[in-house]
Amino acid sequence: MNLAYIAGFVDGEGCIGFAKCRTTIFPRVIVVNTNRDILQKLKDEFGGDIKPLSLRKINWKQGWAWRLSWTRAVNFLDKISPWLQLKSQQACVVFAWDTVKPGMGNDWDSGARDYLVSYMRELNRKGIIALDTARKSGARIKKKK
Repeated sequence: MNLAYIAGFVDGEGCIGFAKCRTTIFPRVIVVNTNRDILQKLKDEFGGDIKPLSLRKINWKQGWAWRLSWTRAVNFLDKISPWLQLKSQQACVVFAWDTVKPGMGNDWDSGARDYLVSYMRELNRKGIIALDTARKSGARIKKKK
């Protein structure tokens, strides 16, 4: 597949952000579409997994989400970053995370982590902090109109 086309697809149908599992924060790329074949091509070329979307209305096509996490997400973004337009800043935040992530001799600076997470939240106008807070309080997150 053409990397410029894939970058445009991610710009239009994707999300670049951080996910959280227990206390671990990691980068994740998600692309959602009703055409499973195109997502399968992405999976075949870059890895990850495809999950069906459970929330849909009657008479809507089944939606699918291709997810790519951790190092695979960073490597994928590195390949398509020259062509990203709308999500280039989110990709840069992921690259910064990759630079300061723990392991390989790096000490994890929680201040750097918190800054990157809050900056990504500002870029995406929501994020794992808002989601995590809402889950703990039992509140539902409403989309801004």
